[in-house]
Amino acid sequence: MAKHTLWAVSAVLVLLAAAPAWASSRTGFVFFEGTQYPLPVVFVQGEAPGPTVMVQGGIQGDEPTGFLAAQYIAESRVLKGNLIVVPRANVPSIHVHQRAVNVDMNRRFDRDYNQFYEDRLARAVRFLLSQSSALIHLHEGSGFYDPVYVSPLRNPSRWGQSVIIDARVYESLNLARLVSDALKEINTTVKNPDYQFKLFDTRTFEPGSRYRAEMRKSLTYYALSSLNIPAMAVEVSKNIGQLGWKVKHQVYATSVLLKHCGVVIVPPEIDEAEVERSYERSQNIKVNGRKLDGKPLAVAPGGTLTVEPAEKTDPHGQVLAVFASDRQGQNLVDAPRMALESFGELETRVDGRKVGTTTVQFAGAMPPPLPPGPPVFVCWLNGKSVQVKSGGSIRAVAGDQFLIEGVLGSKWKEVLNFKGYTAKPHENDGQDMGWEIILDPDAFIDRYRMPSPVSGAVRYQITRETPGARPASFYVDIEPRRVQSIKLVNAKGQAVVVRWASGGEVNLPPGDYTVAETASNGPQSRILTLAGTRPVKPGDTFRVEPGRPLLFSIKQATTFAGLGVMTLAPRQAGVKAAPPRAEQPRAERPRAEQPRAERPEAADHKRLSGTPVPKKLVY
Repeated sequence: MAKHTLWAVSAVLVLLAAAPAWASSRTGFVFFEGTQYPLPVVFVQGEAPGPTVMVQGGIQGDEPTGFLAAQYIAESRVLKGNLIVVPRANVPSIHVHQRAVNVDMNRRFDRDYNQFYEDRLARAVRFLLSQSSALIHLHEGSGFYDPVYVSPLRNPSRWGQSVIIDARVYESLNLARLVSDALKEINTTVKNPDYQFKLFDTRTFEPGSRYRAEMRKSLTYYALSSLNIPAMAVEVSKNIGQLGWKVKHQVYATSVLLKHCGVVIVPPEIDEAEVERSYERSQNIKVNGRKLDGKPLAVAPGGTLTVEPAEKTDPHGQVLAVFASDRQGQNLVDAPRMALESFGELETRVDGRKVGTTTVQFAGAMPPPLPPGPPVFVCWLNGKSVQVKSGGSIRAVAGDQFLIEGVLGSKWKEVLNFKGYTAKPHENDGQDMGWEIILDPDAFIDRYRMPSPVSGAVRYQITRETPGARPASFYVDIEPRRVQSIKLVNAKGQAVVVRWASGGEVNLPPGDYTVAETASNGPQSRILTLAGTRPVKPGDTFRVEPGRPLLFSIKQATTFAGLGVMTLAPRQAGVKAAPPRAEQPRAERPRAEQPRAERPEAADHKRLSGTPVPKKLVY
């Protein structure tokens, strides 16, 4: 395959054997599920074979057109080729309708950072992009780009109504010609000449470019310079007030660019007025099983608030948040809250827009009764409540989700500081209570690492720094995550237990296998398994094909850090299994020259049916 050939097969499709006819499919997966930063992804295999292109929106939460347009792209009919669509790449920034929470995520692609949640998302985005043959990134910028100065809103420093590239030509890729040809078609639908899209070359590779420093950290530059694939950003203008118009034209512009990259789609019909209405639509919320209806909500002191949508899924992927008035960084939809301190309101947001407020009334005196003895701290470990006395410790595993709730019975406004972690990097006040903390020692400040009495673990201290309160502290001991085995079930219903040995190889008979469970020293929900490049959950099925060794890798589900790779080599008489290969090698992707019968068919998500397992096979 030529270095820049626009041909690849979507990650979700790589594994299963080919069918006599090319079958279209649409599947979804949520990376980092159960955290405050879920990453929903939609994989679409088209009705006819073709290249795979990745479309992404929502990397900056104050650009709603991008994530709404990306969602419509995800719902499109794909006639040719395949799509990987990331509609909302940065959910926490969407919740607060800000460009960034900790750091600008679109400036985290020049290396593998490991400090903020944005860095974990960037890892997963790079992984998805490595399976793509082109990138279209959807944005919303200020003003109107023009190569010459026309007015304060229309000049070379503005970004709106442009298609951005990092170079006119890069190696054998002629990006300027690709985009210019597409713009001729795109602008035929833009009746107002002031709103027509223009080609914006940031000349990122050139030392004299005013955009060089920033754009070298961006996703489009990474795609072009590191993966050698065409990359472009479609920017609509924030200064155009009609949201529906912007979404409609960004979807159309994306569909034209996709066509020029070899992917043909039919987007859904877009009613401009309906776009605005759906974006402002409220959603039904349940708190402790009761729907919020505008009336005050009674909460028991010390009671737990569990928030969930009345409808489990939203057809247009809208993200829902409920924030207590005293904790704007904890989305209660994804994390429970114990009422140890009083607060006044719950605020509901949909895609970052405030849609409702509920007054909270405490049914009894606050705080709850103080237990005798030393202070007792309350935390959440992987969504389960844990209590620990001052001087005590909590045992955890790397990658676990941790949240400091407070102190039982305290009448103070507590300040609890996780030494080595900073919840708010731009205003570090030592308050880490109420923030999701992923227990990743590699991301913490080294000087706060302490020796632990637990073998192989490291220890961190959480100190009470509440003005006027007596000092107290406790510890968290974090062990490395150790994977022991993977349990699969073959097509005959037999259990196949693969002992985990990173870098090793196991021979399996070709056929379908269903993932049953992955055993480690921590909860399975904090482990992500990948069969080839496809994420597989317990109950999902993948195929080991004759003559095709399959890489099976495991990552931390909360950080996307690697925990190792094994090769599942098909056992076949007279055929020597290939040695393990580097993860996701581009040169070994399926090629356009492959005969039709060798192309993988759509993913077949089969669920365990509860059939008794008559025999266990251990490899």
